[in-house]
Amino acid sequence: MKRCRVLLCALATLLPSALSAQDTSSTWQGTFTSGAEQRRAVLQMVKKDTGGWEPTAYYLEFLHDDLHINSFAQHGSNLKFTVSAGKGAYQGKISADGATIEGTWTYDGQAVPLELRRATKESAWHTPFLYQYHFRDVTIPRPSPDELKIPFSPKLAFDYMEQGAVAWTAEWKCVACHTNGSYMVVRPLLTPQFGQPQKELRDFFVSELKEYLALDPAKFQSEVEPTQVVYIAAGLAIWDAHVLHRLSPETAQALTLMFKMQRDTGDWFIEDDNNPPLESSPYQLATVAARAVGNAPSWLSQMRGTPVEAQVNRLENLLRAERKLQGDYDRTDLLWASTELPGLLEPAQQQQLIQMIFSHQRPDGGWSIRNFALPEEWGKGNRAEKLRAELEFPDPPSDGHMTGLAIVALRKADVPASDPRIQRGVSWLLTNQRSSGRWWTRSLNRDNWQFISYSSTAYPLLALSLCDALPASSLDSGSVVRNSETISPSNPGH
Repeated sequence: MKRCRVLLCALATLLPSALSAQDTSSTWQGTFTSGAEQRRAVLQMVKKDTGGWEPTAYYLEFLHDDLHINSFAQHGSNLKFTVSAGKGAYQGKISADGATIEGTWTYDGQAVPLELRRATKESAWHTPFLYQYHFRDVTIPRPSPDELKIPFSPKLAFDYMEQGAVAWTAEWKCVACHTNGSYMVVRPLLTPQFGQPQKELRDFFVSELKEYLALDPAKFQSEVEPTQVVYIAAGLAIWDAHVLHRLSPETAQALTLMFKMQRDTGDWFIEDDNNPPLESSPYQLATVAARAVGNAPSWLSQMRGTPVEAQVNRLENLLRAERKLQGDYDRTDLLWASTELPGLLEPAQQQQLIQMIFSHQRPDGGWSIRNFALPEEWGKGNRAEKLRAELEFPDPPSDGHMTGLAIVALRKADVPASDPRIQRGVSWLLTNQRSSGRWWTRSLNRDNWQFISYSSTAYPLLALSLCDALPASSLDSGSVVRNSETISPSNPGH
């Protein structure tokens, strides 16, 4: 399976015996160069009762995975250690006064100079280095339910969408449904309000597609990730529909590849169906595939009478059968898909889904994702214990993801924006944006990265757009561009 590629350039070091015997703990820190930027490293050590030192924690800026020291040796003032099963290695020399370690860090064959300096309690950088997205001079902190609410600012939401998608793509170099995947299937629809989407995102999707197409057929099944292929096809098709207004050759190729990977059951295999709501349900992924088919200009008519038509029919039959769903959440995505793939559902079936969505509306006008499926229905069901243990489980609050998605599906199904129930939802969105530009939604998976906040911002912007609730000056240069902190060696506090 093709994985996200992350450039891991990092540091971990051990404190020398040259430190004062009166110290029981110490922090060392320094910066190293990775590509065109500097990154920080912090190591915390404690003195053992038997003498000598051992590491207690180390933090590496802009690194997603922990590194662990495998071996360590010290001979006089010289240090040497390895990490990640020998993938990384450091060699350094302790200064005579024990204040610094000069050395070289090598990872994946790339060597960089490294100096660590002992820090005081006052000068030590705050750890851990928590961020959600980072690229060049943009660092976006992780979302928090404690983030202040602000008067609605479309500019802040737009900046978060644009910067988050570019940062994810540049850092991880993969198609991810929760970020650049969501960008490509939502952002083109906002072209009238915000102008054309960033071409570099489309270029990246095309480059990923070309990599897949160039694979040796013998490696195809093991190297190609169906989820990414579906999002590539959908993103390119929706771009064609709302930006190019014609079918591009790349979209035709992506759709052909997508149906090449379709299973006999009509859906697509998800290797790690453990990340609800967007990468956990073959059924939900099939609704994205349906949107790809429905949006690609003139593509479906060209497929009439070909073997692909039978595969499209298989997809439609799967969606109509409604088997193995993430409860009413997947049904909400089904309603949206049915508005873009004509004939998928009968009007009476759409009306049933419309009433289902309204039945979940909360007293404050919003919707909560946690009301749309039982804990056991998300993915494999292994998040159920976590969800049931949440303090808010009996009465979960409204959130940006579900409120935005509900309104999008309803408006796509031609429920008037003037409907009082939709207007209550719009009011909730306009009064619950946070100071970073995002809307808060607690992850169904893990309480760390909170990547769901990306769709929790994209969906509300699209919902407000479909309700004519975005001001004409949505991108007024007088708006605040960012309210999140940029973390860099020159601005270490966060």
